[in-house]
Amino acid sequence: MRNVLALLRRELNAYFASVLGYIVIMFFLVVMGVIFGTIVLFLSRGPTQVTAMEVMFSMAWLPALFLIPAITMRLLAEEKRAGTIEMLMTAPVTDFQVVFAKYLGAVVLYALMWGLTGLYVVILRHFAGESSALDLGPIASGYVGVLVIGQFLIAIGLLTSSLTKNQVAAALMSFAFLFLFLIVLSMWMPHFFPSGDLNKALQFFSYRSHMEDFARGILDIRPVVYYLSATAWALFTTTRIVESRKWR
Repeated sequence: MRNVLALLRRELNAYFASVLGYIVIMFFLVVMGVIFGTIVLFLSRGPTQVTAMEVMFSMAWLPALFLIPAITMRLLAEEKRAGTIEMLMTAPVTDFQVVFAKYLGAVVLYALMWGLTGLYVVILRHFAGESSALDLGPIASGYVGVLVIGQFLIAIGLLTSSLTKNQVAAALMSFAFLFLFLIVLSMWMPHFFPSGDLNKALQFFSYRSHMEDFARGILDIRPVVYYLSATAWALFTTTRIVESRKWR
């Protein structure tokens, strides 16, 4: 654990010692601020069956599609390009510790970005007043969903970063997978198969279906296990790819 924490500090320093971390956070806050303001403006026109935070959580795929490739593209690709991966591999740390620390660093940055959106809850609570109190249960569940799904997408981004020395190539591969998962599989495919067993299977793997449940306060353990298991597979595969360098 001590090695992981030391490597984690190194990763966080890499984000915030340069402008990358600040640019990513600024871009995220600008995008989410525009989304949040648009949602509030739209919902203020009349009574609706959804809340502002519920709609915002349902839009979480938009910043994830662009920001997660930006966060993860350098994690292993840059180490390979610069040759520093060899130094890490000869240090008294295991390959899994290196992979896991890089994954945790990206997850911490992602969680920090979403944590800053807690200001939206404060704003809504202030303007809603006592006559329309916020239900904090679905909001907390929505944040759990964002982090559970986000950490899986980060693990996939880390996996793509381990496949190449080129950061741009890593970002494009990560973007391609996220596009397939977040949009094609979760939004387009269910429309082509509106009923039957295939539709049920698509709903089980659908990000959109899972996020809607989380945003409504439905904290189902099955999607949580699904994303954590998929994350474990991605980290295991990434570790094996990193280990394979020793045999070349």
